[in-house]
Amino acid sequence: MPSNDGEPTQIVFAIDESYSLPLTVAWHSLRASNAELTDRLQIDLLYEELSPLTIERLRWHAELLGLRVRLRPVHLEPIRYPTAFGGAHANYLRLVIPEMYLDRERVLYLDADLVIRGDLSALFGTELDGRPLGAVRDPLNPVVGRGRALPGWSKLGIPPEQEYFNSGVLLIDPAACREERLFARAIEFIAAHPEHIRLWDQDALNWAAQDRWKRLEPHWNAFPLSALVRTPWVRYTTQDLMPLQDLVRLEETSAVLHFASPAKPWKDLLPEGPAAASYRALLSAVRSAERSFTPAI
Repeated sequence: MPSNDGEPTQIVFAIDESYSLPLTVAWHSLRASNAELTDRLQIDLLYEELSPLTIERLRWHAELLGLRVRLRPVHLEPIRYPTAFGGAHANYLRLVIPEMYLDRERVLYLDADLVIRGDLSALFGTELDGRPLGAVRDPLNPVVGRGRALPGWSKLGIPPEQEYFNSGVLLIDPAACREERLFARAIEFIAAHPEHIRLWDQDALNWAAQDRWKRLEPHWNAFPLSALVRTPWVRYTTQDLMPLQDLVRLEETSAVLHFASPAKPWKDLLPEGPAAASYRALLSAVRSAERSFTPAI
């Protein structure tokens, strides 16, 4: 990954109170799968408001795992951020990243509802080939003309075949994003066209980026589709574009498994299977560790 000599590798998460538990699961998975990288990582947590107890708990986990973590309160521009269909204000916090990291050549953004199972070194080292960001094509919305993303895309003049990325894993070049005003234009789009927002920040970023994004290998952001297709929230309709059997095989070997959709495993909403079982094991380890947490508050 391009960086200055001695500069730690920057990872950013963003949460609200409701995602503090899965965030600790993500941290534990990161430490377990990337132990050799620990000393090189700078992990920042963006948030608008967290309780003192949650902040204390997160700091305790960071110290337990030997992770260098900074908690950074941020404030979004005062516009209306659509949160219908299960979204949250915290979904939009990643939009401040280019303006916050003026001194970084690369920033890796990760959602909190994922587990890291492979070495991230290759992802950090991925060249963006002049693009402002890298992402993985969204398996449930692979193009804007199929799926639930960007409602009213035709009125915006977007071709139906334009590929659409998932924003749960983003490799960001902050300087290039600032130069192209990619994230700034995403915020302007939200303010001007909230009726075209269905998948929150992701819709706005896809509108702003159009085709100016590097396609990352799909194993960097795989979904547990073997389970998701058995939920009421997912109806797989893009077999011709991304065969389901290929995506199911991918989930078995992926470096990052992203528990997208409302079927969150920490809420026991993901159907039984390997993905749910592996998440339960991590969650159990987190809860076991927390037995020794004694809050000072």
